[in-house]
Amino acid sequence: MSQRVAFETKEGAAFLTLNRPEKKNAIDDLAVEELIARFDEADRDDNVRAIVFKATGDVFSAGADLAYLRRLSENTSAANFEDSCALKDMLIKIYRSKKLTCSVVRGAALAGAFGLVLASDIVFASEKAKFGFTEVKIGFVPAVVLNFALRKLRETDVRLLSLTGKIIGQEEALRMGVITEIVDDNAIDDRVNEFLSGFARGTSGGAVSLTKTLLSELKEMSLEQALNYSAMMNVVARSTEHFRKGVDAFLNKKQLEWK
Repeated sequence: MSQRVAFETKEGAAFLTLNRPEKKNAIDDLAVEELIARFDEADRDDNVRAIVFKATGDVFSAGADLAYLRRLSENTSAANFEDSCALKDMLIKIYRSKKLTCSVVRGAALAGAFGLVLASDIVFASEKAKFGFTEVKIGFVPAVVLNFALRKLRETDVRLLSLTGKIIGQEEALRMGVITEIVDDNAIDDRVNEFLSGFARGTSGGAVSLTKTLLSELKEMSLEQALNYSAMMNVVARSTEHFRKGVDAFLNKKQLEWK
């Protein structure tokens, strides 16, 4: 059986690479299983500051594998619920991770793969990138991934994409807030490495972790709950060694590198 997700760590970053270019990196239950296992491995590694999703070839992912779709159409309700929960578990791990998560998109990122992109913190896209929820075109629904779309995008745009199956290019994706930056296809790897290096040197891992916790929790709270929680998190942050180190460097005009 071919490896669906290649994995390597390099200079404080873990790279999870969809690795079935002959299938346009289509996602099935085995790919989700591998993504979860590799993501958990990276998330547990104290030396990893950022987790990056990439793909081999010129397509990020065309969505669900055709053989996998056929199996889903024949599954029992219990089996389909279990399968949906695996996708849900993968995306919530990405969204709630205390480490920076990035997606690097060349070519199409469709259906569930679009959900993976939306769950990431930072998204770099080449001029060849395309995005879309194509489920309605085959009589399906983008049920799980809609939760992340609604947290990241305007509802107007989510309705357009999910109800029509429209596929958008990188310029429209930037306008909607799907992606962070458009990079020339030939330069995207260098740009991502430059960004990751600057991130590792210029930010405190402890502060990023606490900020990620705030970002994932505040949306679920009332304003009063959120403000009280934020005040408590300020107390936590101010008690850390990272805070004391950062303040000392700032007050003494020292150049501080966290890496």
